[in-house]
Amino acid sequence: MNKQSFLDLLTRYQQGNCTESEKIWLNQWYNLLGDKNIKNLSSVELNEMKDTIWLKLEKHTQKPTKTRTLKPVWFKVAIAASITIAFVISGLYLTRNRSEQSFLNANSELSLISKTNTSSKPILILLSDKSEITLKPNASIIYPKVFAVNGRKVYLKGDAFFSISKNPRKPFYVYNNNLVVRVLGTSFFIKESAHDLPAEVSVRTGKVRIDENTDCRLITLPGTQVAKPVLLTPNQKGVYKNHVINSTVVEEPILLSVAYNKREVADYNFKEERLSAIFKTLSKAYGIEIKSANSEILDYTFTGDMNSKGLYEQLSLICGSISGKYDVIGTTILVSNKK
Repeated sequence: MNKQSFLDLLTRYQQGNCTESEKIWLNQWYNLLGDKNIKNLSSVELNEMKDTIWLKLEKHTQKPTKTRTLKPVWFKVAIAASITIAFVISGLYLTRNRSEQSFLNANSELSLISKTNTSSKPILILLSDKSEITLKPNASIIYPKVFAVNGRKVYLKGDAFFSISKNPRKPFYVYNNNLVVRVLGTSFFIKESAHDLPAEVSVRTGKVRIDENTDCRLITLPGTQVAKPVLLTPNQKGVYKNHVINSTVVEEPILLSVAYNKREVADYNFKEERLSAIFKTLSKAYGIEIKSANSEILDYTFTGDMNSKGLYEQLSLICGSISGKYDVIGTTILVSNKK
């Protein structure tokens, strides 16, 4: 099999265009690796794998007599065997997630604690640096009894809310199946991908950076797509799927004064207030950019008490008064006229 055939094979596997027999071959021959990591296999070991496959084939193709022939049907099997070697590698590359084991290996010198929430309610876990983790039901967390000198790292499976103590000289990292979240001092929620749903990180306070966790791969082929990192601020969330991280606005934005436990001073009871001033007030209050599609909208005025309403309800009332609409575009909210 040449290089191009191998790459075509990988592409078909990624697109789900493999036959059932090819998938069966993959499962059958994967056991040849045992507990070995494909990264650590030498060319000699790979050749040994190939020889083992051929020995198994040869055993099945032998006749009772001394004369042995390889019938045409077995040539097809032999071809399938060579394809299998590629599938062993591509199957490990595409389906075996090694992120948790990579985390354990990288932190093997530390005394690690593993906890799983087996209850039906969230549980609170206090870390050695006074950071807090609210672990959702069925979620688990791996963390050091005492953090390392150069960083604070934990591994999450499932959903959890984090409230991280500030320490600029010692950043905090949360690893999971898909992502690596880097923070200094903030609070945020991580939702792990499940049942074809994307993984999500929602920020309540502070700022976080999200990267794709490439440790889940055993090998990285040339040209492999890796998500571009994104920075998130309060009321923003990152959505990861198919090696892409998109940033948008959370489903229920909260006032920054509430998130940071500060006394509220703004008044949202507007009387004949220009929308340009209202948008500026709301943008500052929620940390979300609110723009208009044209300058004419900014000159409209609005009267109404919106102190007890959430951002989206506030925008709905404003848009209703001007026969307009709003759309969430990335991390920005755009107000425009209805067409």
